[in-house]
Amino acid sequence: MHDIVHVDEKWFYLTGVKKKFYVYEDEEVAARSIKSKNFIAKVMFLAAVARPRYNPSTKVSFDGKIGVWPFVEVAPAIRGSKNRPKGAPLTVPKNVNGTVYKAFILGRVVSAIIKKFPPGDLSRGVRIQQDNASPHRQVTTSLLRAAGVENIGVINQPPNSPDFNVLDLGFFNSIQSLQHQKCIRSIEELIDAVKVAFYELPEDTLSKTFITLQK
Repeated sequence: MHDIVHVDEKWFYLTGVKKKFYVYEDEEVAARSIKSKNFIAKVMFLAAVARPRYNPSTKVSFDGKIGVWPFVEVAPAIRGSKNRPKGAPLTVPKNVNGTVYKAFILGRVVSAIIKKFPPGDLSRGVRIQQDNASPHRQVTTSLLRAAGVENIGVINQPPNSPDFNVLDLGFFNSIQSLQHQKCIRSIEELIDAVKVAFYELPEDTLSKTFITLQK
């Protein structure tokens, strides 16, 4: 369990369809409007976590949070508006396929594991656990070895088994609950809010999710 890094993707939305507000009797609720609930801005994120731990020999704690990365790109605005001219750089969601996923694993996740994972545990070998979705099958241990990555391998979850991943088991929901507490008006603010929520969540929350996985 200590040698596994759980990775998975999740959509995060600018706001929830239903939201509760507490106001004074003479206070008006701020109006929220959008074309349709199907048009709520959203961004897919890739997250990676491992089991938190404390090394009594070095007296160093590892919080288990490898990182969280948005699938976005900067593109010119197709239409102008009162907020920006046509052609202005705009942060937009990126279409995710096997090639994009592979690039993120090699360029972001692996680099973060090497940087943040406890050196002693990394030297004994680490395995990236991913679900069995078709785009993920491009990422294999052989691919990592061909890219010069040592001590890190890849394993796949059994099909249709989200409960095998701590992110799906509850940690993603904890991030989302914290993110929804913030007032967000743009994709850039959504990205910042998700990252802040990821790192603000107590280490204990992640530890408890791993305990739930063991049960």
